[in-house]
Amino acid sequence: MTEGGFDSDTDFSRRKFLKLAGGSFLSFSLPFVLSRTTHGSSARMKIGGIFSLTGPNAPVGKTIRDGAKMAEKRINDKGGIAGEIELKVVVEDGKTSQTGASEAARRLANSGDISFALGPLIGTHGAASQPILSSAGIPQIFFGGDLGFTKRHEKYPLSIRFGTQRSLQAAPILKYASEVRDHQKLYLIAPNIQPGKSFKQFTESVMGQLEGVTLVGSEFYPPFNRDFSPLMTKVMNSSAEGLIIGTGIPDDLISVAREFDRRNIDPNDFGYYTGQTPNGSVAFEKQVVNKGLGDGVIFSWHYEGAGLEREFSRTSPPAQAVKMEEAFKDEFGSPPDSPPSASWGWGSIYIIKQAIEGLMEGQGEEAISDMSLTGELPKRAISYLLPGNKSDTGPTVRTPYGNYGFLSCGQFNIRLGVATFRNREQYLLKDRGYGEDLIGPLCS
Repeated sequence: MTEGGFDSDTDFSRRKFLKLAGGSFLSFSLPFVLSRTTHGSSARMKIGGIFSLTGPNAPVGKTIRDGAKMAEKRINDKGGIAGEIELKVVVEDGKTSQTGASEAARRLANSGDISFALGPLIGTHGAASQPILSSAGIPQIFFGGDLGFTKRHEKYPLSIRFGTQRSLQAAPILKYASEVRDHQKLYLIAPNIQPGKSFKQFTESVMGQLEGVTLVGSEFYPPFNRDFSPLMTKVMNSSAEGLIIGTGIPDDLISVAREFDRRNIDPNDFGYYTGQTPNGSVAFEKQVVNKGLGDGVIFSWHYEGAGLEREFSRTSPPAQAVKMEEAFKDEFGSPPDSPPSASWGWGSIYIIKQAIEGLMEGQGEEAISDMSLTGELPKRAISYLLPGNKSDTGPTVRTPYGNYGFLSCGQFNIRLGVATFRNREQYLLKDRGYGEDLIGPLCS
C-alpha cells in the first residue's frame, strides 16, 4: 500500500492525486503562527481516516476517502488552514469490520502525530474505535447512526458525530408512508446487530405517534445476508402494504431491490422504505438505480446537490455541496461518483478548518500560537464546536449537508428530507426537516 492508503492507480480509478503545494514544512509539533505575508504553510497537520477500503462497504468507504482527499487538496492549494497549516490525510482501511476499525484506530493512536481521526461509517465500528482514539487524546469525527453515541459522549467528549441518529433516519420515511402513501401496515426487516435493533426501536417509537400505523411483522436477519427470498415470502404473505429495511448496507439494499424485481413488485405500489440514503452507494446506483429498479424506493436524504429535481418549492443547495462538486469537476471533469458519501470526507475536513479558523478569529493568533497540533489545538477545536448549554447548538459550520451546528452531546444538528428515484434520477419529495415533529431531543 502506498502513502495515503491507495493500493494502486486502479484502486483510486480516475482520481490520481495529489499535487500538494511544495515547500519546506516545520515539524507538526512546533508553533505554527507566522505573518500572513509569509508564503506557504508553516506546519503540517495530519488527519487520520478510518475508511472501509475492503469488505462489503468498500465502495462507500473509498468515496468518503475521495471527498477527504479532494478537500485536503483544495485547502492546501489555497495555502492551508488560515494560510498557515498544511493538511495531510492519512488513510487506514477499516475493512468493514469492528476488528478492522479497532486495528486502524490503534495504528493511528500509535503513530503519535495524528491531530484528528475521521470515521468509521458504521456505528458499531465507531464504538469500537472510540476508546482507542480517546485514550490517545485524538478527537474523532465519525459518521455512524448508532443509538449509543450520544450516551457515550460524556465518557468520550472528544468524539463528535457528523451524521444522523436512527430517529432522524426513521421519522421522515414513516411519516411519508403514512400521510402521503397511506400505507398503514408495514413490515420491518433489519440485520441482527445493534444498528438494526436500534432502528426497530425508533421505528416502533415513531409509529406510536402516527395514528393507525402498525407494524404487522418484523424479522432480524444475519448480517450481510444475501438471500432475502424467505423473508420476502413472509412479508408478502402478511397484510403489509410496505416494507421497511432497517439498514444502510448497500449489498442488503441491492438484494432486496432485486427480490422486488424478481417478484414483479413495483415499489410505487408496495412500499420499499429505507431510512438510510441508498444513493450514497456507487454499487446501489449501478446495480439498482441505473437498471430502473430504484424508481419508487423511498428514503431519507441528507445531501442536496445542484440540479436535483424536487416536488417542493426550490431551495438553493448548500454552498459546500456546490463547491465540492465543482472541485471534482475542475480536477476530473465530473462530480464524485457518489456526492452523498464524498460529503462525509469533504465536510469533516472543512469542519476542522472552520473550527481552527474560528478559534483564531475569536482569540487571535497569538493566543493559540503555542498550541501543539497534536494536543491542545485539536481539543480546543472540539470545544469550540460544542455549546455550553444542552439546548443550544455550537457555531454554524458550512457542510455539503447544510449549515448547522453541533449539539452538546456531539450530534450534528442535521435536517433530513424524503426522496425517491424517478426515471433513474434522484427526486426530492419533502424538504429538510420533514418528520421532525415525531423526533424527541437528540441529546436525550
